[in-house]
Amino acid sequence: MTRKEFLVTGLLGSFGALAAFTQSRCSGSTTPPPPTTQKTFTSTSVNGHTHTITIQKSEVESPGAGGISRQTSSSSGHTHTFTMSQAQLQTCMGGGSVMLNDAVTDLHQHSYTITKWF
Repeated sequence: MTRKEFLVTGLLGSFGALAAFTQSRCSGSTTPPPPTTQKTFTSTSVNGHTHTITIQKSEVESPGAGGISRQTSSSSGHTHTFTMSQAQLQTCMGGGSVMLNDAVTDLHQHSYTITKWF
């Protein structure tokens, strides 16, 4: 094999590999995965710890008149009460972002930013 044949074969092989790689990257499904039925949000860090709260898709889609209220995850030996009003849930459903705080426990509270995920 001459030097010229070697270079041509190498270049053609490289282009072929690149084309195969590009085609394999584009051949996947274009349908996005279905949105999850719930999402867990993490609070800001205060006193070296965070809490989480999980919100159901159904609670955002059809918020009750009383909104939602529940305990956060336990961290540093305590929980907080997390409350979201019907109006705040409706803001989320409309695509808005809602910033709110949980209830004060052990002389501190945490902030959450809740957004629509579906």
